[in-house]
Amino acid sequence: MKNTAKIKLKNRIRKLLSDKRGFSLGELLAATVILLLASQVMTQGMAFATRMYKESLTRSHAKQLCSTLTNVIEKELRYTTSVNKGNDGTVLKYFSPTYGKTESAFAAIDENENKIDGTAGGEIAVQLTAEDGSRYWQKLISSASYSSFDLKATIQSVKMEGTTFHVILEITDKDGKKIVTNKFDVIAVNDIKLDQL
Repeated sequence: MKNTAKIKLKNRIRKLLSDKRGFSLGELLAATVILLLASQVMTQGMAFATRMYKESLTRSHAKQLCSTLTNVIEKELRYTTSVNKGNDGTVLKYFSPTYGKTESAFAAIDENENKIDGTAGGEIAVQLTAEDGSRYWQKLISSASYSSFDLKATIQSVKMEGTTFHVILEITDKDGKKIVTNKFDVIAVNDIKLDQL
């Protein structure tokens, strides 16, 4: 019975189609609307996939930038001496072993090498003092590390407790949205006392 119903339906469709010479205007419009809707869905899907890919790539690059900055900051702090700190343990100034300069300090700077508010983010640099007493900035890593994905970095805090530095580093996008935060400790090697017999 099912086969006879299918055959009757096929014959009926053939008869309807054979009576006409092409598509009616209504059928053509319906097909066009369906194609437009399908192409819109595909376009939205591709736009979503592209946006997700870019966000994933930015997150990945932010993690890489955070790792690189962490390594450079660890190296700078590990061998530092003559640390001046505030009442709460915040590191104000230190002797930079990398650059051989006293009264060094971390800060975020903009593309014109002007110090910016710590919450705004920028490129991490060390403030150094020249022979004539003037201050200048030395970037920790290349500007290209930030600019390829419009990333900004901020050292939220550097505190010293005993011989250990507690650092909070944050990477944000160009709009200030936090992507990565790294809290890490660095033990100052120059302050470690070894027991000798």
